Amino acid sequence: RSLKILAKFSSAHRSACEMVATPKSARKSSRSRGASPRGSRRGGRSGSPMTPSRLDVEFTQPAAQTASSVSPFTGVLDESKGHDKYSVFLYRPHFIIALVFGAAVLYVANFSYEKGDLQTNTKRGLLGSTFAFLLYSSLPAPPAKTIFSRPHPLVWRVVTGTVICYYMALTFLLFQSVDDARWLVTFVDPCHNGLVECSDGAKVGLGLGKPQALPERSYADQCVVWTGGAGCRWWADMSKKQTPCFANIQGAVQDEFFFAHIVGWWGKALILRHAGAAWINSIAFEFIELSFQHWMPNFAECWWDHIILDVLLCNALGIFLGHVFIHYFEVKQYRWMNISGYSSSTAKVKRLAEQFMPESWDSYDWHSLESPKRLLVVLLVYCLILLQDFNAFALKYILWMPPRNPLNTYRLVLWWLLGMMAVREFYEYTTNRAVKRLGHNAWLGAMILTIEVLIWVKFGREANEFKQPFPQWVVVFWTTALVVFAGWFYVNFYVVPERVRRESRGRVRN
Repeated sequence: RSLKILAKFSSAHRSACEMVATPKSARKSSRSRGASPRGSRRGGRSGSPMTPSRLDVEFTQPAAQTASSVSPFTGVLDESKGHDKYSVFLYRPHFIIALVFGAAVLYVANFSYEKGDLQTNTKRGLLGSTFAFLLYSSLPAPPAKTIFSRPHPLVWRVVTGTVICYYMALTFLLFQSVDDARWLVTFVDPCHNGLVECSDGAKVGLGLGKPQALPERSYADQCVVWTGGAGCRWWADMSKKQTPCFANIQGAVQDEFFFAHIVGWWGKALILRHAGAAWINSIAFEFIELSFQHWMPNFAECWWDHIILDVLLCNALGIFLGHVFIHYFEVKQYRWMNISGYSSSTAKVKRLAEQFMPESWDSYDWHSLESPKRLLVVLLVYCLILLQDFNAFALKYILWMPPRNPLNTYRLVLWWLLGMMAVREFYEYTTNRAVKRLGHNAWLGAMILTIEVLIWVKFGREANEFKQPFPQWVVVFWTTALVVFAGWFYVNFYVVPERVRRESRGRVRN
């Protein structure tokens, strides 16, 4: 009996201490939000558990986690918690609906109204850019933690801000006429502004300060392999007037874009981080060039240029170097310490240089054949990358931008940085079950690709370009490829699994 009395006294003393430690305002708020005294009708039924207040916004991660520890893929505000089944749809993130809605509005605004003058188009462009920014602002706020942390999260926030500026600038350009758009490009050309020293051939308008059509170069004019005779050299020194045995091939290798081709595929290898995926994109783009060479002369190449120089040399070397880079950092032992943790000045300088290296590096294993959804998402990533490559040539062609103009390089670098973040979001969405939706970078990439397509389609219609019909072999080839793929897709993911299930049921019964 004395023990029971002591236990009651200790519990009463503990409750009194908790009441003292709890602020008075907190106790009042807790009673007003449902923690009413027993027998009271306020806050719920008598004797029922405490009815918590409905939270309109609730984090998906525990409150104890800080913003820096939240995953950039799953740490998205969930605004649908606490709503009934009739209104929950309105509070869920709808990235795809926003993408389709934005593309539809821009299409109708540019293809359903009469062509205006420069002043009218400028007003429309400003309104369109405002709409594009508000459309992006309507998406749920992204997590505070960036996808990549090196060299610093600030760098990747600036990259995202630059992408948004490019997204709005493209929207403004979309509302202009083709002649005004070509004229406006000269204002942002760094060669004309004195920011970069360029030759006249690299300037927009060929150095004349006004739009001018480009002399498109075809790489399929001279496809003869052996061009030498007696005394020719396998690799000739043209400064010494030596005769090359393979003049056309040597000229293609010495072209200014040969090295850029290797660097480009090194960058794509870092984006995809999978050798098979990189090879599929490498071969697929050669078929894209063959299919659209009747629109753009740059796509016309000799057979040895397509097969040997592009696929087997430039692309293969770029993919190989990219994966050497990936596997080196993937197996590297990271011992990150603060700079102040090193004693010598040499070690501190080395650690400062390592700040620009990745904190960790993972190769991607897409497992694309595990499910129909995963395969379709992977194919969507392939198609978006191919579309980005095609847009580079189409925009350059329709806006009369020379290939050596720095604007082409700036765009590719920006797409490389955005592509690494967007493809990582696609990869997490495909392989991580905790990720329920794509991220903001994937949405920005898809929206920018859509606007770029609308630009060259609209301007091509005004300039009477891109109207030549596809050759018959192109239509037959792609139709056959789609039919074969659809048949294989149905058999592999539906017919074969059903047959396996039936056989397993029969074995169980027997």
